[in-house]
Amino acid sequence: MKKILFALLAASMLIGCQEKKDDNVIRIACNLPMTGYIGYYGQWIQNGLELAKKDLQHKLDSIGIAIEIDYQDNKGETKDAINIFQKQMMQAPDLYMSGITTQTMSILDQVESRNIPHMLWSWTPLELTKGLKEYRCWVNYGIEGQHIAEYCIAQSPKRVACLYLNILGAKVQCNDVIVPALQEYNPDIELYIEEYPIETTNFRDIALKVKEFNPDVIVLSGFKDNILNATRDFSAYNIDKNKIICSMDLLDAINEASNEILEGYHVTAPAFNIKDLRNDYTQKWIDSFIAKFGHQPLYTEAYGYDAMMALIEAANIMQRDKCSLDVALSCVNLQGITGPLRFEDNGELEDNLHIGVFHNGILYAE
Repeated sequence: MKKILFALLAASMLIGCQEKKDDNVIRIACNLPMTGYIGYYGQWIQNGLELAKKDLQHKLDSIGIAIEIDYQDNKGETKDAINIFQKQMMQAPDLYMSGITTQTMSILDQVESRNIPHMLWSWTPLELTKGLKEYRCWVNYGIEGQHIAEYCIAQSPKRVACLYLNILGAKVQCNDVIVPALQEYNPDIELYIEEYPIETTNFRDIALKVKEFNPDVIVLSGFKDNILNATRDFSAYNIDKNKIICSMDLLDAINEASNEILEGYHVTAPAFNIKDLRNDYTQKWIDSFIAKFGHQPLYTEAYGYDAMMALIEAANIMQRDKCSLDVALSCVNLQGITGPLRFEDNGELEDNLHIGVFHNGILYAE
């Protein structure tokens, strides 16, 4: 009986600790890959969040609010993402952040069941659902797929090759967005579709198949290392790079790929990356970033910066209007680094993707 009473007392104390919150602190639980094969994404997100927090600390100080972020490394592994989520929920965070795609999908329903705002650093689901308190300060496979399909159709192709890595989001993007759009455009269109393992570094066999198929357009999707390796092998087979449109992951390599490698490739990209679509505000931020860190900022760092801008503005709205965090986020309306910083009814940012092409290391609008 004593053991039972002790257990009940301990449980009640734990619940009490979870429910006791500091109204002047917004606690964010962040479940991201910080190491491992896609650890750079978590690092870039953290870079953007922390840079904005530092730059805009005066705004938090003026309203007496602190933002605390618990960064945990899921290493790009689903099991680690689930374990981290369970531990972080013991601290009853005010907002949850998760990524990347597969790791977010493994805990999506569980976060939803907790009824707390969830900021997704994930390219899936292809479209968020209104009423679920989900927000995405990034891009997604659905919108990107639509832009890729539109680009392909504009080339009036008879044959299209679609190459993507074997993860859920890329597969759905190809089979549920790009292919149906192409077949609606031309029911007789010829398609060559190749799903390759994520660890693929040698694309010579695929390059040979693509060469023999002789497509009018090649859609190349994958993480940055996949794309760089593929473009190397495609070049060895003299495949015309002007036929290739890459996923946004090519932009992750802009600080490590030479201008010669990038030259002529088309890519989906936010206006942030496209020189002739940037406004003065964005260009000034990019120049300041380069002066501080000595290299070009990546779009994920910029989206991370915008996410923190949105959170700080939401904190101000919460205090002013005495509303919840999710209501405050839905009211954010700012000019962000990547474009308009306001969420649609389902929690998505406004579509700000375009098609760009590299010339002399600079991305211009197609």
